[in-house]
Amino acid sequence: MGRVAQCPSTVKILFGYIIVTVLLVLICMEPNQVEAQVEPPYPPRYEVKALREIAAELGKKDWNFSENPCNNKSSWFTPPPLHGSRAVNNSTVTCNCSFTNGECHIDGIYLVGQDLDGVLPRSLGKLSYIKTLHLYKNYLKGTIPHEWAALKLETVALPMNRLSGPIPSYLGNITTLKFLSIENNLFSGTIPPEFGRLVNLENLILNANYLTGKFPSSLANLSNLKELRISSNNFTGKMPDIFRSWKQLEKLEIQASGFEGPIPSSLALLHNLVELRISDLPGEGSKFPNLKNMNNMYRLMLGGCNISGPIPDYVWEFSRLQILDLSFNNLEGSVSDSESLTKTQYMYLTKTRLLGAFQIG
Repeated sequence: MGRVAQCPSTVKILFGYIIVTVLLVLICMEPNQVEAQVEPPYPPRYEVKALREIAAELGKKDWNFSENPCNNKSSWFTPPPLHGSRAVNNSTVTCNCSFTNGECHIDGIYLVGQDLDGVLPRSLGKLSYIKTLHLYKNYLKGTIPHEWAALKLETVALPMNRLSGPIPSYLGNITTLKFLSIENNLFSGTIPPEFGRLVNLENLILNANYLTGKFPSSLANLSNLKELRISSNNFTGKMPDIFRSWKQLEKLEIQASGFEGPIPSSLALLHNLVELRISDLPGEGSKFPNLKNMNNMYRLMLGGCNISGPIPDYVWEFSRLQILDLSFNNLEGSVSDSESLTKTQYMYLTKTRLLGAFQIG
């Protein structure tokens, strides 16, 4: 009888322990479970409708409109590559859900290496909150729609497509732009002087097109510019002497651009330069440019610039220099045996008059 009387008490105690344990587990798990279950709201209907139109214009056929474009799942999101490497392909739509009214708005479209064969979408102009657009490595044709000029875009990356015609002057109206790349396309004509209005621009990349004419003096207004690349075009006239306005410039690339020499002396004012690539400058030659204060230089390429005289001693003290190419110039004197170039991987001094010239890499 004693055992029968004790069993209910034992069962109750055990049951109580179980209940307490379960409650503790639920309390610990609750924040994570709630976070995992909460999904961002849909963007407004007009933005989803605009996405449908954008997909049709681009030739994008695998967006799943039965899902929330802002949920970072499935067809709306490509996980970033491991170890910080650059994504070869990307199909991602990003949203800003930080608005006080609880709304989400589309603020970025990344379609990289998607084999899109349509045109740049006019309907993008309906996404008034969009800031970032990456459409590189596709087969898009046509030109940049004027509807984009009313947007507050900050990044526009359109390289490696089949875009053609003159660069639209109304791009100069997107004064919020910080990054603009249209390299490796078929654009022709001149650089619009209206680009001088892009006072917030930090990166301007126009390589590998069919651009002609002279470099607009209005671009001297781009005082925030950190990167300029205009190689592989058909510009005319002397290399532009407007460097004095670009005190923040870090990367300058003007290779096989069509410009003639000499290299302007104002280049010496660019103390923040870490990458300098100038090549194939016919016409008037020059002495070695004054780069004395550019101690962080890691890539210096001045091949075929009709430079004469000795290489300044300070070049051999650029301790961060990885690539040095001074080939096809009229350089004289000797090559220093400085031990400072410990990080130099490639050195090209061929077709010069230097004594002891050699090649690394």
